[in-house]
This record gives sequence, C-alpha cells and structure tokens, in this order.
Amino acid sequence: MPKEPKPSGGRSSGARKPPDGPDDAPSRDATTDDAGPHGATAHEVRPASPPFTLGQLVALSGVPASTVHHYRRLGLLPAPAPARPGRFAYGERHVRALELIRELREERCMPLSQIKVVLPGLLEGTGPLPPYSEDGASEPQQRLIEAAIRLFSEPKGYASVTVSEIAAAAGIAKGSVYRHFPSKEALFTAVVENLCQDTADRFAQAVAELGGPEGLASDPGKTAFVFGRLIARAMPILLELGARAARGDLPSQLLAARVLRTLAEAAGRPLSDNPVPAGLQVIETAFAAVLQWAVGPDWEARENDKPA
Repeated sequence: MPKEPKPSGGRSSGARKPPDGPDDAPSRDATTDDAGPHGATAHEVRPASPPFTLGQLVALSGVPASTVHHYRRLGLLPAPAPARPGRFAYGERHVRALELIRELREERCMPLSQIKVVLPGLLEGTGPLPPYSEDGASEPQQRLIEAAIRLFSEPKGYASVTVSEIAAAAGIAKGSVYRHFPSKEALFTAVVENLCQDTADRFAQAVAELGGPEGLASDPGKTAFVFGRLIARAMPILLELGARAARGDLPSQLLAARVLRTLAEAAGRPLSDNPVPAGLQVIETAFAAVLQWAVGPDWEARENDKPA
C-alpha cells in the first residue's frame, strides 16, 4: 500500500503558532510595509463591532499606533480593557475619542492640554464642541508663522529647528503644518515676507504718530532710530536670509532683493521723493544701531580687554 505524501513546507500541520507579542510591539496590524498614510494596512478588514485590537483601532481611526500610545500616556484616551497577557481591547469610545482629538487639533487648532479638559464632556455628550476661530483657516497659518519667528530667532537658528517643534509651539498637529506650507523652506519664506511687511506697516504707523513725513524729513538720525527699533525683531531672520544670499543661493538672493526694496521704500518715503536711495541710508544706520544694541554699550571696552 503506497505511503501518503508528507505535507510540503517541512512543518507539521499541528505546529504551534508563535506567541503574540506585547501590545506596544510592532505588529502586522499597526506597522507594515503596506501601511497607508495613517498607519493602517492595505489588507486591514474593518471589524463589525468591538472589542477592537490595536491594529483594528488604527484602521478605524486612521491614527498611528504610536500616537494612540502617546495619547494614552497623556491621559487623553480612556484606559483599554485587558484582553489577554500583553493585549488590550478597545471600544467605540476610543474610536470616538480619536476622532474628536483629530477634529479639535486640526480644525479648531486646540492644543492637547485644552483638549484634555473638554474631551470627557464631549464623550459623555454633556459639553458642546468649542466654536471655530473667527479668523477661520488663516489663524493656524499665522500661528505657525509666529511660532517659526520665535524659534528661528533663537541662538540655534533655522537649521536646527524641526517642523515638529514649530507645530508644538503653534499648538497644531505636525501633519497639519503641510496643509498651510508645503515645506519648512516655504514657511521660512512666509516668515521673511511677514516680518518685512509688518515692519513696513508699523514704520508707516510710527511716522504718522510722529507728525507725518514732515516730522522726520529733517532728521535722518531719528528716522534710523525709529526704524531700527522696529526692525530689531526681524534681524536674526534677515541675517539668515542675507547669509544664504551671500553664499550664492538664487532663491534667497531674489527674496532678499524683494525684502530690501520693500524696506528701503518704507524707510525712505518720509525723507525723499526718491525713497530707495534715502531708505538704504536709513537701513544702513539702523542696522548698525541694532548691532550695537545687541552687543551692549561696553562692547569696545570688552574688545580691548581680550587677552593677547
């Protein structure tokens, strides 16, 4: 009687499966080569009803597993129920919480600290959704610009600042940054343009408060002082732009040329009918004043005290 063929593959049909890993370990449910933009796999099947595994929660919510764990550590999500050793079970409440967190962060621009306060009431149905900002979509964009101005102006400078840091400082989800600016470089350009226009607008207001162009026309030194006080905030970022232009970066050179013309016209308008040459003289004096303010009044004495 012929023998029955053995199963192919070299493994008995009764072989034991490897034990499941802990909930925090990478798994096919949460992180695979087929993962989509939110961490859900291309082969994920939507479960009909809870309880859900972590991978199923990721697929339902579109929130990556690492973010789910982060929200759990912050106390934003209800504690999951233990399912078996190293595993937890999630429910509809967790799906709803993740949906609300995303809406509050991305559409209403709320930081996580505020979301933690309002989320329990929203989940219980006892609290209304916070209203949208009156400024609409422009508000998060301006918050990103203001946060970038602060961070780019710090001693470590533009190169060391990450998009994650800018998003955190603005109270906006990192992924939402790219809805407003396609890159960190595009945000830097927006920062430069914002500072330039803000300086020009505030200088025009200062001129009006000082009696109009007639009040400054005979005093270029006073004009330079007023302009210097207003441009000081922008100096670290303008110096970064100038350094790029000096290294031959063409986009930076073009941007620097636009900025210089805008500032020169604004600074020179109270002094002359030909504002650009007059404005360039004001800028030169103002930049020297800002540099002296930065190093302090005793900079010359300190320079002389340096050891040989």
